[in-house]
Amino acid sequence: MKRPRFEKFEMKYGYYFPEDFKEFMYFYGGDTQFGSCRFEYPDNIINNLLRIPGKMDFHLIPFGDVGNGDYYCFYRYGIGKDEYFIGIWLHETYNFVILTSSFKGFLYKCMLDDYLATIVHGDELSEEEIEICKTESMERCIELSKRYGFDFEKVKKMRSEFDYHKLMVEFDEMALQSLCFLGKNLIKKRDLNGLDILKYALNVYPFYTAPYYLLGISLLNQGKDFRKYFKEAVKTSVILTGYSYWEEDYLEIPEDVHREIALYVDNELKDAETVFEKKLYLGADPYDYSLRLELAREYILDKKYHHAMVEYNNAIFCTDSSQIKREILEEAYICAREYGLCFIKGIIEHDLKYIR
Repeated sequence: MKRPRFEKFEMKYGYYFPEDFKEFMYFYGGDTQFGSCRFEYPDNIINNLLRIPGKMDFHLIPFGDVGNGDYYCFYRYGIGKDEYFIGIWLHETYNFVILTSSFKGFLYKCMLDDYLATIVHGDELSEEEIEICKTESMERCIELSKRYGFDFEKVKKMRSEFDYHKLMVEFDEMALQSLCFLGKNLIKKRDLNGLDILKYALNVYPFYTAPYYLLGISLLNQGKDFRKYFKEAVKTSVILTGYSYWEEDYLEIPEDVHREIALYVDNELKDAETVFEKKLYLGADPYDYSLRLELAREYILDKKYHHAMVEYNNAIFCTDSSQIKREILEEAYICAREYGLCFIKGIIEHDLKYIR
């Protein structure tokens, strides 16, 4: 079998894949299943055939699918070899859920998914089908544990979704959705460690809405001052919110969480210093693309270029107009080119070429 040329993609887009991902693909090839992920054929990844311009955040490169239209993707936020996350892009809402901070962490998650499938299964399957699925899942668990040195005996003690996320965080301390799941559930049990976990999650990726929202709601329910976290939350990504319709990642975060947050902090924005916050106080919708575009431009003036890129993506997310999406992409491309954001410049250029 011909060795896939991932360097072709990397040289074209300036977007580099983790070495262990490439080694995995060299060994297993495409159309390989582990956990809920069917890994795509390498040529489809290399030729960038899986991206959906105008619908996917331009930090994303898909590499596998679930089978329902959702994609597992890399989310690269810097040029450093470890400056990426892996998560799932939701085709129904265009949100992205951050799951792990490394490819090995993702494979560990795949093993957890496969083992969870042996103890939790759908009622729609016959007993014979259940046994076949259990056997296949167990074989994949053993394969990954042997090849990557995962402690499968420890995984076999898993009995619940809480155990699942605890194992995930023990393996990858930057597994963001799992951190939020643990924090939220510990708070429900009146365990103060939950607050510490969510505060830690804030620093994993400051643009992720979930830890701000969960901390704010927790303090609100306790009658304590929640405003600090909600005022930060309203400026986070409207794409990377922690919203998910998958049961194992469900955090009870509303799909339009930024509208709820804006209502909670409305009075606090009366004397705000930024134009963005003042407009929210005057009734602007946090999902107004023009408001997000204005914030992106403010960030550029402040030389906060990564913040600006998040807001350009927010603006694209907040409009259905292909023409407006194109105009935003053109502006984002100029920013990426002029300020050296080479790892996303090529992706934006690709989207401009193929957006419909």
